[in-house]
Amino acid sequence: MEYLLLAASICLCVFKSSLYNVYAKNASPSISATFGFNAVTYGVAALVALVLLLFDKTTASLPTVLCALGYAAVVVSLQTLSIMALKVGAMSLTAIAVMYGMIIPSVAGPIFWHEPTGALQIVGICVMILSLWLLRERREGGARVAAKGWIPLALLCFLFSGMAGVMEKIHQSTQGKDEKATFVLFACLFMLLFSAVGYLVTSAKKKNDGIPVRPVLTFGAVSGLVMGFYSTVNLTLAGLLDSMIYYPVANGGAMVLTVVVSCLVFKEKFDLARICGAVIGIVGIVLLSIPV
Repeated sequence: MEYLLLAASICLCVFKSSLYNVYAKNASPSISATFGFNAVTYGVAALVALVLLLFDKTTASLPTVLCALGYAAVVVSLQTLSIMALKVGAMSLTAIAVMYGMIIPSVAGPIFWHEPTGALQIVGICVMILSLWLLRERREGGARVAAKGWIPLALLCFLFSGMAGVMEKIHQSTQGKDEKATFVLFACLFMLLFSAVGYLVTSAKKKNDGIPVRPVLTFGAVSGLVMGFYSTVNLTLAGLLDSMIYYPVANGGAMVLTVVVSCLVFKEKFDLARICGAVIGIVGIVLLSIPV
Protein backbone atom coordinates (compact mmCIF):
# COMPACT_ATOMS: atom_id res chain seq x y z
CA MET A 1 0.00 0.00 0.00
CA GLU A 2 2.84 2.41 0.86
CA TYR A 3 4.44 1.90 -2.58
CA LEU A 4 1.14 2.56 -4.36
CA LEU A 5 0.58 5.73 -2.35
CA LEU A 6 4.14 6.89 -3.07
CA ALA A 7 3.61 6.35 -6.81
CA ALA A 8 0.31 8.26 -6.62
CA SER A 9 1.98 11.12 -4.72
CA ILE A 10 4.77 11.41 -7.31
CA CYS A 11 2.38 11.43 -10.29
CA LEU A 12 0.00 13.94 -8.68
CA CYS A 13 2.92 16.21 -7.76
CA VAL A 14 4.26 16.32 -11.32
CA PHE A 15 0.80 16.80 -12.80
CA LYS A 16 0.20 19.68 -10.38
CA SER A 17 3.51 21.33 -11.34
CA SER A 18 2.73 20.94 -15.05
CA LEU A 19 -0.72 22.45 -14.56
CA TYR A 20 0.70 25.44 -12.70
CA ASN A 21 3.35 25.90 -15.38
CA VAL A 22 0.81 26.01 -18.22
CA TYR A 23 -1.43 28.39 -16.28
CA ALA A 24 1.40 30.71 -15.20
CA LYS A 25 2.96 31.01 -18.65
CA ASN A 26 -0.21 31.10 -20.75
CA ALA A 27 -2.43 33.28 -18.55
CA SER A 28 0.46 35.31 -17.04
CA PRO A 29 -1.75 36.03 -14.02
CA SER A 30 -1.44 39.07 -11.78
CA ILE A 31 -1.22 38.60 -8.01
CA SER A 32 -4.98 39.16 -7.64
CA ALA A 33 -5.73 36.66 -10.43
CA THR A 34 -3.43 34.18 -8.66
CA PHE A 35 -5.41 34.56 -5.44
CA GLY A 36 -8.60 34.05 -7.46
CA PHE A 37 -7.10 30.90 -8.97
CA ASN A 38 -6.19 29.75 -5.46
CA ALA A 39 -9.73 30.34 -4.21
CA VAL A 40 -11.21 28.16 -6.96
CA THR A 41 -8.55 25.49 -6.34
CA TYR A 42 -9.20 25.23 -2.63
CA GLY A 43 -12.97 25.44 -3.01
CA VAL A 44 -12.92 22.37 -5.27
CA ALA A 45 -10.35 20.65 -3.03
CA ALA A 46 -12.67 21.23 -0.04
CA LEU A 47 -15.47 19.46 -1.93
CA VAL A 48 -13.13 16.50 -2.59
CA ALA A 49 -12.21 16.39 1.10
CA LEU A 50 -15.89 16.57 2.06
CA VAL A 51 -16.67 13.55 -0.13
CA LEU A 52 -13.74 11.64 1.38
CA LEU A 53 -14.96 12.60 4.85
CA LEU A 54 -18.27 10.86 4.17
CA PHE A 55 -16.34 7.58 3.92
CA ASP A 56 -13.95 8.42 6.77
CA LYS A 57 -16.49 9.52 9.41
CA THR A 58 -13.86 11.01 11.74
CA THR A 59 -14.34 13.80 14.24
CA ALA A 60 -12.56 17.17 14.34
CA SER A 61 -10.34 17.71 17.37
CA LEU A 62 -8.76 21.03 18.33
CA PRO A 63 -5.21 19.93 17.31
CA THR A 64 -6.50 19.05 13.84
CA VAL A 65 -8.15 22.46 13.42
CA LEU A 66 -5.07 24.34 14.67
CA CYS A 67 -2.67 22.32 12.50
CA ALA A 68 -4.97 22.84 9.50
CA LEU A 69 -4.86 26.60 10.13
CA GLY A 70 -1.05 26.69 10.16
CA TYR A 71 -0.81 24.34 7.18
CA ALA A 72 -3.27 26.49 5.20
CA ALA A 73 -1.26 29.67 5.73
CA VAL A 74 1.91 27.92 4.55
CA VAL A 75 0.38 26.23 1.48
CA VAL A 76 -1.43 29.35 0.23
CA SER A 77 1.88 31.20 0.40
CA LEU A 78 3.66 28.33 -1.35
CA GLN A 79 1.18 28.06 -4.22
CA THR A 80 1.08 31.81 -4.79
CA LEU A 81 4.88 32.07 -4.82
CA SER A 82 5.20 29.00 -7.06
CA ILE A 83 2.93 30.47 -9.71
CA MET A 84 4.75 33.80 -9.59
CA ALA A 85 8.09 31.97 -9.92
CA LEU A 86 6.83 29.90 -12.87
CA LYS A 87 5.90 33.09 -14.72
CA VAL A 88 9.58 34.06 -14.96
CA GLY A 89 11.48 30.77 -14.53
CA ALA A 90 11.67 27.23 -15.83
CA MET A 91 9.22 24.63 -14.55
CA SER A 92 11.97 22.12 -13.82
CA LEU A 93 14.06 24.47 -11.68
CA THR A 94 11.07 25.93 -9.84
CA ALA A 95 9.68 22.47 -9.11
CA ILE A 96 13.09 21.28 -7.90
CA ALA A 97 13.32 24.25 -5.52
CA VAL A 98 9.92 23.27 -4.12
CA MET A 99 10.82 19.59 -3.86
CA TYR A 100 14.12 20.30 -2.14
CA GLY A 101 12.05 21.70 0.69
CA MET A 102 12.08 18.05 1.86
CA ILE A 103 15.44 18.87 3.46
CA ILE A 104 13.64 20.83 6.18
CA PRO A 105 11.27 18.06 7.45
CA SER A 106 14.02 15.48 6.90
CA VAL A 107 16.22 17.43 9.33
CA ALA A 108 13.30 18.17 11.66
CA GLY A 109 12.46 14.46 11.98
CA PRO A 110 15.59 13.46 13.92
CA ILE A 111 15.65 16.71 15.93
CA PHE A 112 12.03 16.91 17.09
CA TRP A 113 10.69 13.37 16.64
CA HIS A 114 13.91 11.50 17.48
CA GLU A 115 13.86 9.59 14.21
CA PRO A 116 17.14 7.78 13.42
CA THR A 117 19.77 9.52 11.29
CA GLY A 118 23.40 8.93 10.35
CA ALA A 119 26.42 10.22 8.44
CA LEU A 120 25.00 9.19 5.05
CA GLN A 121 21.90 11.33 5.58
CA ILE A 122 24.03 14.34 6.47
CA VAL A 123 26.19 13.79 3.39
CA GLY A 124 23.03 13.44 1.30
CA ILE A 125 21.74 16.84 2.43
CA CYS A 126 25.10 18.48 1.64
CA VAL A 127 25.15 16.84 -1.82
CA MET A 128 21.64 18.13 -2.53
CA ILE A 129 22.70 21.66 -1.59
CA LEU A 130 25.64 21.33 -4.02
CA SER A 131 23.29 20.21 -6.78
CA LEU A 132 21.19 23.35 -6.25
CA TRP A 133 24.21 25.47 -7.18
CA LEU A 134 24.65 23.50 -10.42
CA LEU A 135 20.93 23.70 -11.20
CA ARG A 136 20.73 27.47 -10.69
CA GLU A 137 19.62 29.89 -13.39
CA ARG A 138 22.59 31.31 -15.33
CA ARG A 139 23.35 33.57 -18.27
CA GLU A 140 23.01 32.21 -21.78
CA GLY A 141 24.32 34.32 -24.65
CA GLY A 142 24.60 37.38 -22.41
CA ALA A 143 20.93 37.33 -21.34
CA ARG A 144 19.43 35.97 -18.17
CA VAL A 145 17.29 32.86 -18.52
CA ALA A 146 14.90 34.18 -15.89
CA ALA A 147 14.11 37.55 -14.39
CA LYS A 148 16.09 38.69 -11.39
CA GLY A 149 13.13 38.02 -9.10
CA TRP A 150 13.18 34.26 -9.67
CA ILE A 151 15.90 33.42 -7.15
CA PRO A 152 14.22 34.98 -4.08
CA LEU A 153 10.89 33.47 -5.17
CA ALA A 154 12.53 30.04 -5.50
CA LEU A 155 14.15 30.36 -2.06
CA LEU A 156 10.81 31.27 -0.49
CA CYS A 157 9.20 28.28 -2.26
CA PHE A 158 11.90 26.06 -0.77
CA LEU A 159 11.20 27.44 2.72
CA PHE A 160 7.41 27.18 2.58
CA SER A 161 7.54 23.71 1.00
CA GLY A 162 9.64 22.51 3.92
CA MET A 163 7.32 24.17 6.42
CA ALA A 164 4.34 22.38 4.83
CA GLY A 165 6.08 19.05 5.39
CA VAL A 166 6.76 19.96 9.02
CA MET A 167 3.09 20.88 9.56
CA GLU A 168 2.05 17.50 8.17
CA LYS A 169 4.42 15.79 10.56
CA ILE A 170 3.19 17.85 13.51
CA HIS A 171 -0.41 16.88 12.82
CA GLN A 172 0.53 13.23 12.56
CA SER A 173 2.12 13.50 16.01
CA THR A 174 -1.08 14.71 17.71
CA GLN A 175 -4.13 12.89 19.04
CA GLY A 176 -5.94 13.88 15.85
CA LYS A 177 -3.56 12.00 13.55
CA ASP A 178 -6.36 9.73 12.29
CA GLU A 179 -8.49 12.71 11.23
CA LYS A 180 -6.87 12.95 7.80
CA ALA A 181 -9.95 13.83 5.75
CA THR A 182 -11.04 16.31 8.44
CA PHE A 183 -7.60 17.93 8.40
CA VAL A 184 -7.68 18.32 4.61
CA LEU A 185 -11.22 19.72 4.71
CA PHE A 186 -10.42 22.34 7.35
CA ALA A 187 -7.11 23.20 5.64
CA CYS A 188 -8.89 23.73 2.30
CA LEU A 189 -11.58 25.88 3.95
CA PHE A 190 -8.93 28.03 5.64
CA MET A 191 -7.00 28.28 2.35
CA LEU A 192 -10.18 29.31 0.55
CA LEU A 193 -10.70 32.03 3.18
CA PHE A 194 -7.09 33.27 2.97
CA SER A 195 -7.21 33.31 -0.84
CA ALA A 196 -10.51 35.19 -0.90
CA VAL A 197 -9.13 37.81 1.50
CA GLY A 198 -5.94 38.04 -0.57
CA TYR A 199 -7.97 38.58 -3.73
CA LEU A 200 -10.13 41.29 -2.15
CA VAL A 201 -7.10 43.14 -0.79
CA THR A 202 -4.99 42.99 -3.97
CA SER A 203 -7.84 43.67 -6.40
CA ALA A 204 -8.97 46.69 -4.37
CA LYS A 205 -5.57 48.29 -4.97
CA LYS A 206 -5.86 47.75 -8.74
CA LYS A 207 -9.48 48.30 -9.70
CA ASN A 208 -8.78 47.86 -13.41
CA ASP A 209 -6.98 44.58 -12.90
CA GLY A 210 -9.31 42.22 -14.73
CA ILE A 211 -9.20 38.48 -14.19
CA PRO A 212 -9.21 36.00 -17.12
CA VAL A 213 -12.27 34.12 -15.83
CA ARG A 214 -12.11 31.04 -18.06
CA PRO A 215 -8.46 30.09 -17.31
CA VAL A 216 -9.00 30.73 -13.59
CA LEU A 217 -12.10 28.53 -13.43
CA THR A 218 -10.79 25.77 -15.70
CA PHE A 219 -7.28 25.44 -14.32
CA GLY A 220 -8.47 26.13 -10.77
CA ALA A 221 -11.08 23.37 -10.87
CA VAL A 222 -8.63 20.76 -12.18
CA SER A 223 -6.01 21.96 -9.71
CA GLY A 224 -8.53 21.59 -6.88
CA LEU A 225 -9.24 17.95 -7.76
CA VAL A 226 -5.52 17.20 -7.82
CA MET A 227 -4.89 19.13 -4.61
CA GLY A 228 -7.65 17.33 -2.70
CA PHE A 229 -6.32 13.86 -3.46
CA TYR A 230 -2.64 14.91 -3.27
CA SER A 231 -3.03 16.37 0.22
CA THR A 232 -4.86 13.29 1.51
CA VAL A 233 -2.26 10.91 0.08
CA ASN A 234 0.66 12.93 1.49
CA LEU A 235 -0.88 13.21 4.93
CA THR A 236 -1.41 9.44 4.99
CA LEU A 237 2.21 8.80 3.97
CA ALA A 238 3.49 11.26 6.61
CA GLY A 239 1.89 9.06 9.26
CA LEU A 240 3.03 5.73 7.77
CA LEU A 241 6.69 6.41 6.95
CA ASP A 242 9.66 8.03 8.69
CA SER A 243 10.58 11.52 7.43
CA MET A 244 13.96 10.26 6.21
CA ILE A 245 12.20 7.78 3.90
CA TYR A 246 8.98 9.45 2.83
CA TYR A 247 10.13 12.97 1.92
CA PRO A 248 13.29 12.00 -0.03
CA VAL A 249 11.63 9.18 -1.98
CA ALA A 250 8.42 11.08 -2.81
CA ASN A 251 10.16 14.33 -3.74
CA GLY A 252 13.12 12.60 -5.38
CA GLY A 253 10.86 10.55 -7.62
CA ALA A 254 8.87 13.66 -8.47
CA MET A 255 12.09 15.51 -9.26
CA VAL A 256 13.21 12.89 -11.78
CA LEU A 257 9.80 12.73 -13.44
CA THR A 258 9.53 16.54 -13.50
CA VAL A 259 12.86 16.87 -15.32
CA VAL A 260 11.69 14.29 -17.88
CA VAL A 261 8.34 16.02 -18.42
CA SER A 262 9.89 19.51 -18.61
CA CYS A 263 12.34 18.33 -21.29
CA LEU A 264 9.96 16.19 -23.36
CA VAL A 265 6.71 18.14 -23.01
CA PHE A 266 7.79 21.73 -22.33
CA LYS A 267 11.04 21.57 -24.34
CA GLU A 268 13.20 23.01 -21.58
CA LYS A 269 16.93 22.64 -22.16
CA PHE A 270 19.39 21.14 -19.68
CA ASP A 271 23.07 21.95 -20.23
CA LEU A 272 25.92 19.81 -18.87
CA ALA A 273 26.02 21.65 -15.54
CA ARG A 274 22.31 21.15 -14.93
CA ILE A 275 22.46 17.49 -15.98
CA CYS A 276 25.28 16.99 -13.47
CA GLY A 277 23.24 18.87 -10.86
CA ALA A 278 20.21 16.64 -11.43
CA VAL A 279 22.33 13.47 -11.20
CA ILE A 280 24.08 14.72 -8.05
CA GLY A 281 20.68 15.62 -6.59
CA ILE A 282 19.42 12.09 -7.19
CA VAL A 283 22.55 10.72 -5.47
CA GLY A 284 21.85 12.99 -2.51
CA ILE A 285 18.25 11.80 -2.36
CA VAL A 286 19.39 8.15 -2.39
CA LEU A 287 21.85 8.83 0.44
CA LEU A 288 19.19 10.67 2.40
CA SER A 289 16.72 7.79 2.09
CA ILE A 290 19.05 4.93 3.11
CA PRO A 291 17.69 3.49 6.37
CA VAL A 292 19.95 3.90 9.42
